[in-house]
Amino acid sequence: MPTLHCSIPVSALIGIAAVSLTVRATHAQQPAGPVFEAETALMEIEVRVTGRGGRPVPDLRREDFELSENGRLQEIATFEFVPPPSPLAVPDQPVAPDEPIPADAAGGQAELRRSTFIYIAARGRRQDRIRIHRAVKDFIDESVRPGLLVSIEGSPFTSDKGELHSLADSMLRARTGPNFVDTLAVDLAREIQPSVWTEAALADLEDLNDDFQDGLEEIADRAALYRRLRMYEYIDLIRALSVFPGRKMVVLFMTGLPVDEDNVDVMKALEDEATRARVRFFVSDVSGLSATAPGGDAEAVLPPSAIGQGLAGVLFDAPAAGRQNDQDGVWELAQVTGGRAVLNSNDFGEVFDVVERESWGYYLLGYYPEDREQRGRLRRIKVRVSDGRLKVSHQRGYFEERQFTAMTRSEKNLHLHKALTSEAPHTDLPIVIDYEMFRDSTGKPTLVYCVGLRSSDLPSARRAKSEQIKLTVVAQAAARRDPSDRPRSPVIDERQFEMKVGADDMSRLRANSASWLHYGSQISLAPGVYDWRVVVRDDLSGSLGSYSAAIRIPANADGIAASTLMLTGRIEDTGQSGGRRPGNAAESVLVAKGSQFFPTAVKAFAKGASIFLLYDVYNLDAETLASPPGPALALYRGNQRVERIPVKAFQTVSEPEARRVRYLAALQSADLDPGDYTLAALLPQYRGDRRAIVRGFQIVDPAGDE
Repeated sequence: MPTLHCSIPVSALIGIAAVSLTVRATHAQQPAGPVFEAETALMEIEVRVTGRGGRPVPDLRREDFELSENGRLQEIATFEFVPPPSPLAVPDQPVAPDEPIPADAAGGQAELRRSTFIYIAARGRRQDRIRIHRAVKDFIDESVRPGLLVSIEGSPFTSDKGELHSLADSMLRARTGPNFVDTLAVDLAREIQPSVWTEAALADLEDLNDDFQDGLEEIADRAALYRRLRMYEYIDLIRALSVFPGRKMVVLFMTGLPVDEDNVDVMKALEDEATRARVRFFVSDVSGLSATAPGGDAEAVLPPSAIGQGLAGVLFDAPAAGRQNDQDGVWELAQVTGGRAVLNSNDFGEVFDVVERESWGYYLLGYYPEDREQRGRLRRIKVRVSDGRLKVSHQRGYFEERQFTAMTRSEKNLHLHKALTSEAPHTDLPIVIDYEMFRDSTGKPTLVYCVGLRSSDLPSARRAKSEQIKLTVVAQAAARRDPSDRPRSPVIDERQFEMKVGADDMSRLRANSASWLHYGSQISLAPGVYDWRVVVRDDLSGSLGSYSAAIRIPANADGIAASTLMLTGRIEDTGQSGGRRPGNAAESVLVAKGSQFFPTAVKAFAKGASIFLLYDVYNLDAETLASPPGPALALYRGNQRVERIPVKAFQTVSEPEARRVRYLAALQSADLDPGDYTLAALLPQYRGDRRAIVRGFQIVDPAGDE
């Protein structure tokens, strides 16, 4: 079990992860100040106004509209009508007779702004493929034209019918997976075919398609995460589509979406993202009709659970109840995004009829929200027109951010997910990261990482006579790959731990700038280059700290190789000769000859403390493994070599079955003056080459910081 130095009790994780609170001094650079977000972005609302026969009304002006948020009137900052996408809608035709095109919609962006982007994906059963394929191809033939662009399961958006037919055929042949993101076809080699658009629009579209593909690749890479966090894939799909300036419509063929406890709050976040990005979901439940609904085939204008309410004498049907629950999720996904759901229909093309009606003839109203409260409320949007005989439809609104302490479990999961997938750094919880490279006994590369948090930065909550600390640490390693490589899910390591420290002890530790909390863990990775990200969250306040870097895991090449040179101030006796823990627990590469080494993120040691080191040498021949040489070390202070290295103990452990020799040693720092040092470990000579691995550290005067 992890322990706390200075005889302070700790309750934390049991396993290969390690947590320790130690007194160490450091002069490591601290991250920049916190990043604050301000709600100043333009909010654009799509408003559809129809008259007799459901036909769009195209000749309204700004003064005919009234827009309010939570009952407060808002100034309409931008206003335009989006006409039908057709060859007649040429670039030099004004969008609205009395309104200029917004400044950010100049050039090719102005054309794309008036376009409709339709993303099509299938999650149906194998037996549904042919009918889905036929419906998609009919839509391509009958509806696709310039100004209406289509992506089929992640392909670049285009209005070229020949290319889209080819993509639809590929969709028919593709192997479907549990998630629609598993079948995303990322192909950047295709060129966008010329159309009536200008060269500027084509160039802008190509750039946007590139950004869109990057977003989809990240979604596919996080497939493992989505299997655990239901529906987050849809949120990330919305973000990927948000790079396009026009209306975005997602057409999904699926067999239902179960409603569970975790879905409810995530659906609120999805509604918020969809409203801001102007993305609507149009969903076709391809399960078809299993029985005739009361009154005939039902159109998805009411929740499925509302159908048949009040009917007496109906026996409970468990399979039917389960199907109803699945349909409730489909209906809700479409409803909260302002789209439509087609349920209880055997016509797979019906969803495209709805899409065709909704893809043009709407107004785009923009305003700047003023209320910045964060209470998790629905900011309800209401649009009225002066002519009360007209029908007005639009998305109902979006949700505010909620204070972390008021979030539900699923909202907190989403909060962490956003931090893990965001490119923006989080610095309100300063962290320091260090890592080591080892191999396990089978030769598999293993990344050992450590997160350091200064005790003075640790948030805590008072509980009786102690201070409570609760942290979540998530590390993700996403492999970089060529477009031709098969996607690999990222490796994710997530741990939570809780500890209590006496109030007086915590006060003393916080007063000492040399006091640090160290969290260590390890993950196995295949050779390659990874985008590595670590996020730490204080589970009491929601404060976040993050770290990003590119790391390379070397392949096991022939010839002598070595691990990194690990330095730490803490080891424990495990009573075991090997690194494998009891039961099915994973092997720890930091257990050697019965000693467990605990990594530290800060390599600074108080003068007089013991410094423990561990490193491995691999691929040695049988003769060397039978009689391995002892450690060959060199120590430097600055550029000056320290003549007498203060080694007080060492062990050389040969493991022929793993083709490695493990070196353990302890240095006594009492005779080392404060300053910066470099320790080098020379590897056994190989073909006339003598290499070394090095590690820098500091010796500090413990009396310098009381």
